[in-house]
Amino acid sequence: MSTTNREDGKTTIVVLASEPSYSAFGNMVRKWLVCAICALAAVAMNAMWITANAYGDNSSDSSDSSSSSTDSGVTITENITDTENLLGSHAAEVTDAIAKTEKETGVHVHLLYLSSFNSQQKPGDWAATVMESMNPKPNTVMLAVASNDGNLVVVVSKNSDKWLLDNKTVDKLSEAAQQPLLENPPSWSGAATAMMDQIVKSKKASTSSSTVIVGIIIMGVVLVALVIIIVVMVVIHRRKEIKKDSKAELQDDIQETPRRARHSRKHE
Repeated sequence: MSTTNREDGKTTIVVLASEPSYSAFGNMVRKWLVCAICALAAVAMNAMWITANAYGDNSSDSSDSSSSSTDSGVTITENITDTENLLGSHAAEVTDAIAKTEKETGVHVHLLYLSSFNSQQKPGDWAATVMESMNPKPNTVMLAVASNDGNLVVVVSKNSDKWLLDNKTVDKLSEAAQQPLLENPPSWSGAATAMMDQIVKSKKASTSSSTVIVGIIIMGVVLVALVIIIVVMVVIHRRKEIKKDSKAELQDDIQETPRRARHSRKHE
C-alpha cells in the first residue's frame, strides 16, 4: 500500500493488487479447514452408532450331555446344571438364549441351579472355586443359584476380557439376574435370560465406547495432518508472492537505471 499527495492537498491511498491475494487465500484456507472439520465431525458421530458382534467358538455345542465333577462336590453338566428342575418347560428356551448370547458376544454362559451350595465358604468364594475347577474358556460367566438358601452369585472367569471383568459389569449382571427372582413366584428362567440380555447390552456399550475412542484419535490425527498441509500451502504461496514482488522490484530497478544515467548526462 502507498500514499500519493494530490494537488488539492488531499491524500490518495493506493493499494497494490498483490496484497488482497493474501486475504483471499486466507479466506479460502479457512473455508477448507471448516469443511474438513465438519466432515470429520460427521464421520465421528456416525461411528458412535457403529457396533460389532464377536462370535464365540461353538465347537462344544455337541457335547451338551458331558459332565465333570468339581472339587466342591458339584457335578457340572455342559451349560446348564439344574438339580431341582427349576427351569422346567423353559429349559429349551434358556438353552437357545445361551447359544444366541455366545454367538453375539463370544461369552460362554454356565447356569447352576442347586438347592444349596452345601459349603462353609462364602457364596462368592464357593462359586469362584467351582469356576476355576471347570477350567473355563475365556469370557465365561457362571450364574449360581441356591434356591433353598436364597443365594445368587455371578462369577466371571479370570481369563476374560477387560470389559467383562469390570466390577460395574459384574454388578449389572447380578442385579439383572436378581430382579426376576424377587417376583412371586420367582422366575428362574427369567433370571438367566435377564442376565444374558445384560451381557449383550454391556458388550455393545463396550464396543461402542471403543469405536468412539478410535474415531476421536483418527479425527485428531487427520486434523493435525490438515493443519500441517494448510500451513505448508500458505508458506509456499507467500514465498511465491515474495518472489514475484522481488522480480517486479528488480525489473523496476533495471528500467530506472537507464533513466538515471540519461538524467546524469544531461546535467553534465
